[in-house]
Amino acid sequence: MHLTLKFLGEVSSARLPEIEKALSRAAEGTGSMKIAVRGLGVFPSPKNPRVIWLGILPEDDRLARLQERIDHALAPLGFQPEHREFRPHLTLGRIKSSRGLNDLMKTVTAQDRFLAGDCMLEELHLIQSELRKEGAVYTKLWSVAL
Repeated sequence: MHLTLKFLGEVSSARLPEIEKALSRAAEGTGSMKIAVRGLGVFPSPKNPRVIWLGILPEDDRLARLQERIDHALAPLGFQPEHREFRPHLTLGRIKSSRGLNDLMKTVTAQDRFLAGDCMLEELHLIQSELRKEGAVYTKLWSVAL
């Protein structure tokens, strides 16, 4: 599982060095941070669920500030800043059909305060995602310590 701070879309491998440099600057001085993994929900709405997720509750505002710094660092490279509110979460899966949806939504509603536990965020990774018929394949391209 991963926590997405910025989705870049299709990117040429020739651009990776400049992206890595921008991400290094954005992460500088952040430090590791503790988060609570709590809550179960869906995006975009309970009436039209497409993604089921676990919520992230940071101990302070450093995660949101890191996300903003990443947005600002990548803007000069042509990556548009995110206009939606940052809602940190771990994606558990994508909902592709309405089969079993009523049961799923009952579980989501009953577990909206589910507590998975605490963990530390210690690294920032640049991840390549490749969508395949059998599901997404994730490859770590680069990392920096927080």
